[in-house]
Amino acid sequence: MHVDDGKKRLRIIPLGGMGEIGKNLTVFEYGNDIIIVDMGFGFPDSEMMGIDYVIPDISYLNDKKDRVRGIVITHGHEDHVGAIPYLWPKLSAPIYGTKLTLGLIEGKLEEHKTANLKSHLNVIDPEKDKIKLGVFEIEAFRVTHSIPDAVGYIITTPVGKIVHTGDFKLDHSPVDNKNTDIAKLAEVGSEGVLLLMSDSTGAESKGYSPSEKTLEVNFENFCNEASGRVLMAAFSSNINRVQQFINVVHKKNRKLAFAGRSILKNVEIAVRLGYLKVPNGLIIKIEELSKYPDQNVAVMLTGCQGQANSALARMASGDHRQLKTKRGDTVIFSSSPIPGNESSVRTVVDDLFRQGANVVFESSYGSNNAHVSGHPYAEELKMVLSIVKPKYFMPVHGERHHLVHHAKLAEEVGMESKNTFALDNGNVLEIDNVGARMLDRKVQSGLILIDGLGIGDVGEIVLRDRKAMSTEGIYVLICSVDRNTKKIITSPDIISRGFIYMRENEKLVNDTRSEVRRIMARYEGTKNGDWGDAKSKLRDEISRYLFNRTKRQPMVIPVIIEV
Repeated sequence: MHVDDGKKRLRIIPLGGMGEIGKNLTVFEYGNDIIIVDMGFGFPDSEMMGIDYVIPDISYLNDKKDRVRGIVITHGHEDHVGAIPYLWPKLSAPIYGTKLTLGLIEGKLEEHKTANLKSHLNVIDPEKDKIKLGVFEIEAFRVTHSIPDAVGYIITTPVGKIVHTGDFKLDHSPVDNKNTDIAKLAEVGSEGVLLLMSDSTGAESKGYSPSEKTLEVNFENFCNEASGRVLMAAFSSNINRVQQFINVVHKKNRKLAFAGRSILKNVEIAVRLGYLKVPNGLIIKIEELSKYPDQNVAVMLTGCQGQANSALARMASGDHRQLKTKRGDTVIFSSSPIPGNESSVRTVVDDLFRQGANVVFESSYGSNNAHVSGHPYAEELKMVLSIVKPKYFMPVHGERHHLVHHAKLAEEVGMESKNTFALDNGNVLEIDNVGARMLDRKVQSGLILIDGLGIGDVGEIVLRDRKAMSTEGIYVLICSVDRNTKKIITSPDIISRGFIYMRENEKLVNDTRSEVRRIMARYEGTKNGDWGDAKSKLRDEISRYLFNRTKRQPMVIPVIIEV
């Protein structure tokens, strides 16, 4: 339903992060003013071959970029900041976040050579700052998460207050001693909250999420049991996890090396800004590992999601120049696989086991003793709902089943189902003084694929071609023809990659050459120099011929050269 009576309404439009894990981006729009919360990327699924990341499609904002008053960021994890170097140049709006969050963003900008963005970064102090962005007044409040300096936001709009929790948990013994600001939530709850937008990732887990601090004891046990090197893979922005591993490595009198560009960069930023404490003499270069006995070293590296070019994946496959898997290594995956990455993680785990490493991962002991969630479980979510007491509720940050279960938790604490809204990307939640409603129409949303330096230049057709080449191979037909007579001059050359081994299939190759000659004979003596039709016939008929002979369909690529 949509009523167009000329009145201004608040519209909340998720362009990413709903029905999925990753690429979080939500638009808040009232009249001529727009703000954006978060701008993250996601990981590609197994069908997106060769793709590095996926980012939100912000086409909806193309004709509205002059109305974007600011971008506010909840914390420094990639699923909340990773798309900034790609999307910010289209908007050029000021960015607001805490000191560490902006430090990590600045590091990404240097990597992407987007230096002109630095002047648009504005530090928010959650203890005192309120900022005005058009009609929106923004106030941050501290939350506990697996990275320091995480915040949620209280957004005051002309129709009421919105609480956006960001990623959080109610951990009473956080690593950085910064608790979620329950007092602030209670205060705003007593004043009246129009809408609560709350993290849904842990909605299906009963009880309370374990404290991050429990991991330090587990890391120490892994070190005690290890006969050789201890290597831990975690998200490079998980600064609290890095701190705990540093504490244990130092306590066990081991030296620590870092492997992976992103973790080196993030550790340098966190140390420089005072969010990471590193004892003197603890850190060594990766090249120096061989100078110490295996039982006296540890490594923290990237690749907990099985990413193909990560330090851990290259070590597992034997492609890392400085880091080779050794029998007796203990390799710890301090994370859970993001949906879609399970196969990649399993491949790396199996490669490590194959080379004699002891691997600690999610299914090692029925659960992962090296990881706890940075997100709230069911009882924590119900507690926040009870404290904030919103009129309307919108679960965010999760796949569809997370959002639905979170909405049911809201009903358990007394909210009416008609006042809860589980949106998909592109849905529009409209709120005014009359009420709240989800509009029938959706705005354009979706994803943009990042491949190397290319942004959005890889689409469905390219992915389909990549899949065909990876599953069936390619078969290249090269015909040299006389420019005047259009006759084939030499026997067609054939190149096969990933389809057949040509030396063992000479009959099929020779028979294919005969088929190519037969098709090309139709064009002898023609005067038309456009070979488009011939290429199309070669592609279609040779594809059918090969399928009839092999029941496989390689990608057939015809090449015609006039000489």
